[in-house]
Amino acid sequence: IASPVDDAGKSVFLYVGSPPSQLEPAWEDMNLWYQVQRQTKILSIMKQRGLSSKYLPQLHGSGRILHPGQCQKPSSGGRCDHPWCGTPILVTTPVGETVADLVNGGRFGQEEAIRCCHDCLSALSSSSSVGIRHGDIRPENVVYVTSGVRHPYFVLIGWGHAVLEDRDRPAMNLHFSSTYALQEGKLCAASDAESLIYMLYFCSGDFPELDSVEGALQWRETSWSKRLIQQKLGDVSTILKAFSDYVDSLCGTPYPLDYDIWLRRLKRNLSEDHGKEIETSG
Repeated sequence: IASPVDDAGKSVFLYVGSPPSQLEPAWEDMNLWYQVQRQTKILSIMKQRGLSSKYLPQLHGSGRILHPGQCQKPSSGGRCDHPWCGTPILVTTPVGETVADLVNGGRFGQEEAIRCCHDCLSALSSSSSVGIRHGDIRPENVVYVTSGVRHPYFVLIGWGHAVLEDRDRPAMNLHFSSTYALQEGKLCAASDAESLIYMLYFCSGDFPELDSVEGALQWRETSWSKRLIQQKLGDVSTILKAFSDYVDSLCGTPYPLDYDIWLRRLKRNLSEDHGKEIETSG
């Protein structure tokens, strides 16, 4: 690793990109580009802009793989004939199980759902304060950190598809993308919160078959109009039902999300229901 990991006893996420020796990148390689090169850019911008929140991933290191044997690259910017030469990498912290893992293991209950909502919303609040939106919220992009901490918490990872400016496009996902993202290919002010609601909804056990954008949009229209999402989340927690009602009122509008009031309500709900205090975003 070109950027050495100083603390050898610390667990890290290691993202390995596509080797530049491949002349015709496949779709999988583009996915790796978003995971490694673009995410490195986004996390570097976060660091430059002074974002400090435990609910956001930290850039621990980045660079290129140092392959076995002597490198014969012609210049500092070139590469030699070794298939790994020039392969980009990204190292981030902290490390944890994904929400998808928790759900599959039957370990994503009421407390985890409320805490996940609070922690992800806190991460979104921090990033939006410097003009960055996530654009790819799904169970694989949220991790549950338990090792070495007093109180477990969630971290929103996977920032490769983050939106910085109008020309940036979010990831398209039939289950988790917001209505506006599927319709317009863009994010509105409440898009990330809408995706967060879908993630919590699907993690509660209802995962319909969606095979087209039209079908996904129809499911959203029907579910919101019949209040199926609010009812399902209400079975988990009244605070999640209230938050989904609030997000429903903002979907597709230009109005900003009031992060502070919902972070306070979610924190209070956790404290009252479970006797634990959690940190607000820094």
